[in-house]
Amino acid sequence: MKKLIYLASTFLFFGCTVIKQLNSEEVKVLKDCSNLVFDKQKALIDIEIDHVNTKFILDTGAGISALIDSTVIDFKNKKIGILGSVKGADRKKIKNKFLSVSLKNNLFESDNKVLTFIKMPISDCGLKKNYSGILGMDVFFDKKLSIQIDFSNNKLCNISDVQIQDLLNDKNYHLIKSVCKRSQIIIFVTIEGKEYPFKLDTGYSGNIIIPYSPELKFKNTNSIELNGFLYQTASSNTYGKEILYEKMPVSFGDFEFETKISTSTSIKAQNIGIEFIKGFDWIIDYNNNKVYIKRNQNKIYNQFSRKISYYSKSIKNNLLITTKEKSQTKFNLNDRIVSVNNQKVTPENICEMQDLLNKTEDWDTLKLEVVKGI
Repeated sequence: MKKLIYLASTFLFFGCTVIKQLNSEEVKVLKDCSNLVFDKQKALIDIEIDHVNTKFILDTGAGISALIDSTVIDFKNKKIGILGSVKGADRKKIKNKFLSVSLKNNLFESDNKVLTFIKMPISDCGLKKNYSGILGMDVFFDKKLSIQIDFSNNKLCNISDVQIQDLLNDKNYHLIKSVCKRSQIIIFVTIEGKEYPFKLDTGYSGNIIIPYSPELKFKNTNSIELNGFLYQTASSNTYGKEILYEKMPVSFGDFEFETKISTSTSIKAQNIGIEFIKGFDWIIDYNNNKVYIKRNQNKIYNQFSRKISYYSKSIKNNLLITTKEKSQTKFNLNDRIVSVNNQKVTPENICEMQDLLNKTEDWDTLKLEVVKGI
């Protein structure tokens, strides 16, 4: 009984901490613009957190902003609250840990912004991230300002109704079907004649992703099937079957073109990612539930960038095959690579070997020594 009372009181203590943090939070939204800097397929924005300058990923798919690098702030004097859990794109739950920080940018300022803290999976050979957190939609959309995401000039702006009208006078912006609610922006895209809803998600680095279903049968046969670990979410590295399509016919607003689409058994979210999104400039008039787009000069890719047969990954100093194309039979998932081109894989060179393998499209050009997995 004493243990139950202790656990209940602990929950109430941490839960009350979060409630107090949220009740005291104040965010002032500012009419201004901020530059977007691209790191591969990540749109980064300058942030000042507790008077330290860093970068966050712009994530239109996130309802709440998050800290993922604990080294940029001093945790000693922070009260951490725990309340509930959140599901990642793979629908795995993560405990919600909250803390208050000073968070500022050209677009907003807050002396007590509540962030959730996420400890993301770390790869053995992962490069140090040049960003410290995720900037979600909880710092935008006050009653007077909407946002413009201008990928022609790589800028993110808070704009007024007057500015929206000035931009719409351009005549190149088109109103699209959308739903804006609960800090989410849902847009509609037609694929092979059928309309699908998607969350606008600049935090997803890909193009279009749809959860796999046996009933989901596309006419297009330009596809490959991958099995294994392909995606990383906030909670885990996902495992499953992924079918990648190229040259898929889509219509979006007044535009028709071909693009890439993925269906996944491991990702449960139905999202449009940055690779697609940055092909347009956006006005998101959240308060009036309207979204406008303008086609820009950025290319929307419709073909695979490379042939994919296998991927390898260093896990606890073992170089394992973690992803394979379904038709490939020479190697299997979890096979361990012990040497490459007569050079033994060691803890000192394992990351170099992983990089070589993942850059090589045809592994038959390499001499590999492999131990079968379990």
